[in-house]
Amino acid sequence: MNRRERVFAAMQGQPVDRPPVGFWLHFPKDKHHGDAAVRTHLEFMRQTGTDILKVMNENILYDGTSKILSTADIPKFRPYGRHDRQFVDQMDIIKRIAEQAKGEYPIIATIHGLLASIFHATGFSGNFTSMGYGLAIFCREKPAEMRGVLDMFTETLMDLVDCSLEAGADGIFYAALGGEAKWFLHDEYMETVAPFEQLLYAHIKEKTPYNILHICKSDIDFERYTQLEPAVVNWSIYQNHLSLTEGQKLFPNSVILGGFPDRTGVLVTGTPAEILDHTRHVLEEMNYRNIIVGSDCTLPTGIDPARIRHVVDSVYMLTSKVE
Repeated sequence: MNRRERVFAAMQGQPVDRPPVGFWLHFPKDKHHGDAAVRTHLEFMRQTGTDILKVMNENILYDGTSKILSTADIPKFRPYGRHDRQFVDQMDIIKRIAEQAKGEYPIIATIHGLLASIFHATGFSGNFTSMGYGLAIFCREKPAEMRGVLDMFTETLMDLVDCSLEAGADGIFYAALGGEAKWFLHDEYMETVAPFEQLLYAHIKEKTPYNILHICKSDIDFERYTQLEPAVVNWSIYQNHLSLTEGQKLFPNSVILGGFPDRTGVLVTGTPAEILDHTRHVLEEMNYRNIIVGSDCTLPTGIDPARIRHVVDSVYMLTSKVE
């Protein structure tokens, strides 16, 4: 199998010659846009040999000036569409990457989740861990107004999904935020946010069978996401203390992506022998089935690509021994 065939088969639960491998990271800021972004994505694939090219999305939905600090600022939220610079730049990156990749591997476009995108629009991107609770407060204090905002961004993100696929992406990586149990109570989330998120994810699945649900952060209430029934699901197994096989029970019809910690641990500081041993553990835990080997989240920006290549080589080596 080539990389494209391998990933598409795995995502649809079909037999593969070996489990696919997929890692990604945020590139340096001077490589977020234009020619530099295109070159850096392609070089990453060449250096690492991974099976999936996840197109990073640094074009967050923010107008560059607004600051939304209180419920009085809710009217400042606005929709975005295919004529906005954020869409135009992201579609150009996807199109040029897809053209140069020439079908060698699948192109998976990043869509920031519903609550993540709304938070970006507040003007405080990068501070979700400390400030994201504000969205729960907004929804409690101004439920009608926030339903309007949720609806607005659902439509915006549906359009972004369509544009990404039109530009040449094969599938969608949906990066969800807001599942932390400490902010939205379970019933609050299921009543207020979940209907819009389910509508959005249903749109993704209608447009492409190749979809990955990434559940970011710790203290996650996973029941908020099980109804989405993604083709592939990824979460922080280390921060949430939910193993690969335990997660498989929650998402029985999904392929599991993960196995490695992201910012610390064996992939970041381990020896090749330790990386090989950890890869063996991941594959054996999943019995070499329904698994795409990856990490909890994005890897450190400066990680040596050779470390990722060690994982790819390890999967090849271990799979050939099993055969």
